[in-house]
Amino acid sequence: MTNCYSRPQLAEFDQSSVTPFKMLRSMPAELRGIVINLHDALKEIRSCVFRAGGLVLTDAQVACQAWLDAETLGRVLPAIIQTGFMARDDAGALYSPFLYDRLLRSEARAARKAQAEQDRAQWVAEAQERGDVPTGLTSKQLASMINGRKGGRPRKNGAPVAGQKNMPFYGVVGGTENPSKKPDSAQVMKNDNPTGFSGSLEEEREYTNLTNNISSSSLSREPENPKPDEAEVRLIAQKARDAAGLGNGQRTFSETYVRNFLRDGIDAETILRVAAQKCGEAQKFVYLDIPVRDTFRAKQEAAAQEVAVENAPGWQKKAKSAYEKACPLYEKEMTEKGVFSRVQREWPDTAAKHGLPPVECTLAAYEAYFKSEKQQEAA
Repeated sequence: MTNCYSRPQLAEFDQSSVTPFKMLRSMPAELRGIVINLHDALKEIRSCVFRAGGLVLTDAQVACQAWLDAETLGRVLPAIIQTGFMARDDAGALYSPFLYDRLLRSEARAARKAQAEQDRAQWVAEAQERGDVPTGLTSKQLASMINGRKGGRPRKNGAPVAGQKNMPFYGVVGGTENPSKKPDSAQVMKNDNPTGFSGSLEEEREYTNLTNNISSSSLSREPENPKPDEAEVRLIAQKARDAAGLGNGQRTFSETYVRNFLRDGIDAETILRVAAQKCGEAQKFVYLDIPVRDTFRAKQEAAAQEVAVENAPGWQKKAKSAYEKACPLYEKEMTEKGVFSRVQREWPDTAAKHGLPPVECTLAAYEAYFKSEKQQEAA
């Protein structure tokens, strides 16, 4: 099934490098609004690229199509391209990598579905030719009938299911199967085996204990951290309620959440700081759960980032410093010149004038340059 969406002219497209559209929420308000307008315009014309037939739309025409001011679009478009929310194809047409990636994934999904339906139809036809099943059945009816002949799907824990052909309901009485005569209650109690385990009584008891232990350990939500002191829990919960402006009506909830926070390794300083920030906003203590965990996660990531930066080799630190210096310079060049190909062509000379390596303005390019320089010095 082909999709009627028009697509950009690209020799190659890396779907793994597409900027997630949810990253837009961390961008400036002006950039967010323009990106949304551009995508709405593309969706309206059912296209991934701003092109009318073989004509590539200019930036002014794109601004008109997206209900934007041409000057505003020209000023913000370089930053939009740099963040990856929009890009230019081999012909210079502006397109959305996000919409193009979604189109490719939709086509791949449709192709897999069509192939699966074709394989299933062929399997049904072959089975009917062999006479294994009556004709006139759909693929789902055929699959249900075959699964029913096999006894149906067994339970996950291996327990017997009444009515399944491979699992007699009354079990074995006196060493011989007796499906025609229902045993009395004493025999059922003596021979009933609810676990589905066929062995001695001692083996069955060990099997049951092992199964219960596995089930309880898999369903347990106890963290690895030790259980916090209850006096400390009550003290931190009281301080958090006071900081958030909550009354004693939230005492039980606050102690429960604080206890879980401490078990998960969240420090009291983070809990109290978030509670103070949400003072007047949080109507219940449960509203602090996600902010506290997000703040603690961000704190851990920042600490890990600091450790990674401190432990990074010298060439990698130089590359990051050069990239941070080059980004505003590259954005300034794009704003002043407005032509991507011209900026790319003149970028090596521009970078050299400002004391930067004459390589592409990407972190990977700078890392490769300084790493090669370091290896040459070592040699």
